Amino acid sequence: MSTFSMLKVPATFIAAVLAVASLAPALHAQDSEFVVKVNVPFAFQTTTGQHFTAGVYTIRMDRAATMLIQGTSTSGLTITQLANDRQAAKAGKAVFTRYGDKYFLRSVWVTGNNSHLVCNESKAERRLEVAGIQAPSNVQLALLETAR
Repeated sequence: MSTFSMLKVPATFIAAVLAVASLAPALHAQDSEFVVKVNVPFAFQTTTGQHFTAGVYTIRMDRAATMLIQGTSTSGLTITQLANDRQAAKAGKAVFTRYGDKYFLRSVWVTGNNSHLVCNESKAERRLEVAGIQAPSNVQLALLETAR
């Protein structure tokens, strides 16, 4: 076989490899450092643009800064940034940025932890900022439970 024929890889094979590789963060998130629950009384979106309805969600986080969000009917994975804090959080909370009737998950703080996870802005959120329809505000929700 020539070198050129070995380089011809079917697109389905590449797609399969990418699909398996994309599952690695989700599998890693199963072995998470923190598991928290939060009751979200409104629909919201994540960095990836995934939509979630109002409901109780379990959020699994790990030191690799991945966040797995699981509800009764939907789940999603989002990449976050780890932000270090000077003091440990006194209370666990999930913070959302609100633009009118649209909410975006911004960060999650875990009681007793010296860092928190921050979600980047999504494309939809940036469009709302540029449009300047309404100034954003933050909404904080207390976590229902925390487990390590």
